[in-house]
Amino acid sequence: MTVFRAYDVRGVYGTELTDDIARKVGRALGSYLPGGRIALGRDTRVSGPLVERAFLEGVLSTGCSVESYGVLPISMIGFETWKGGYDAAAYISASHNPPEYNGIRFRTAEGYGMLYHETEMMDLYERGEFREGEGKKTDRSPEEVIRRYADYVEGKLSIERPLKIVLDMGNGSACGMAMLYERLDFDGRVINGEPDGLFPGRGPAPTEESLKEAAKMVVETGADYGVGFDPDADRGLVIDDRGRIVPPEKVSVILAKERYRTGDRVVAGFDCSMILERELLPLGFEVIRERVGDVFIANRVKREGAVIGVERSAHLFLPEFQLSDDPFAMSLVLGEVISRGERLSDLSDAIPDYPYVQRSVRIVGSAADVMRRLEGDLASLEPDTTDGLKITAEDYTVLIRPSNTQPLIRLYVETAGGSADELVERFEGLIKAAAK
Repeated sequence: MTVFRAYDVRGVYGTELTDDIARKVGRALGSYLPGGRIALGRDTRVSGPLVERAFLEGVLSTGCSVESYGVLPISMIGFETWKGGYDAAAYISASHNPPEYNGIRFRTAEGYGMLYHETEMMDLYERGEFREGEGKKTDRSPEEVIRRYADYVEGKLSIERPLKIVLDMGNGSACGMAMLYERLDFDGRVINGEPDGLFPGRGPAPTEESLKEAAKMVVETGADYGVGFDPDADRGLVIDDRGRIVPPEKVSVILAKERYRTGDRVVAGFDCSMILERELLPLGFEVIRERVGDVFIANRVKREGAVIGVERSAHLFLPEFQLSDDPFAMSLVLGEVISRGERLSDLSDAIPDYPYVQRSVRIVGSAADVMRRLEGDLASLEPDTTDGLKITAEDYTVLIRPSNTQPLIRLYVETAGGSADELVERFEGLIKAAAK
């Protein structure tokens, strides 16, 4: 399995992602940005300092200057890269993966995800053609970035009453962000707020199951809502005042209705719920589907001039704040909406829920071959092939796409009427037949 994924470098540290690879990636980035000024940050993973050191050795050997912010959310690195006039940023993290993983992510000069495969960087890596020079590293204060960010967002918000919020930092890079909410007069209750790269509190991935303790705290303390972050804090999963997870699509619908207007565009991942079209199209919004992946969403949001970008995995983009996915801006704007008097649970319940089922079919051999056979089998249904095969009917959607990391074909079924189980059985059978 290659560590060079679609939009980052990632693998088990020491076996898949080695110091040599990290060093060479640093040399490739530095050679791609001759004499460049690069921002650098990381999450709390135990291997973070080791990967960071190797990467730094590489990028500094090309003559670039690097300003290192230590442990800081990637959304704050994106903000600082944009506002600070950097040429690019690198971030040491494996996002929501288990502690033994690590990786390197990239940001453009405007602070959003870099599609590095579309740059010269990988060509330089593969050819081993690197610049030589003597770069300089400067240490910067993460707290200063958070203060600058607080100054920036404060002028964009109008919060009408004090709010209580539960913040599940997940032992990751969000641990230093309580000061943001304090600055904006939130009554913040922090859980899993000690930085720890083993993520002992509830694991690295914020899910309905892992956020049960945070959800309980929301209810017991009478909080208005809660948010659970992943290690690099580019995702935030929302908990309503009744202790229930609010799907990212519902959050997007609430924000679109309350903050934006007819004619505005919303970019959504290919696997997002049909809630978006059913709720927003009648109001005059345009919903644009993009392939799954936060960096793909970020780039499409910029190209389309969209007001919101959303992924089912809880990446949410509000480009009026910055082009990077930013769960802190999301949580603050949601707070602004709630501060006007409505409960988040009522706003969420006003949006219908549709049964959404996900299955995985393990395959042997080429996923591409299986997908080609399925495309032929399903041709009469005219599937959209933007990212896998998506069939959209009047009252259901079916998405079939290969896993990026495992020998699996994923099946996603959502229905607004009829039986989801019958659709799952039908299409799961087709996948198994195509995989023989």
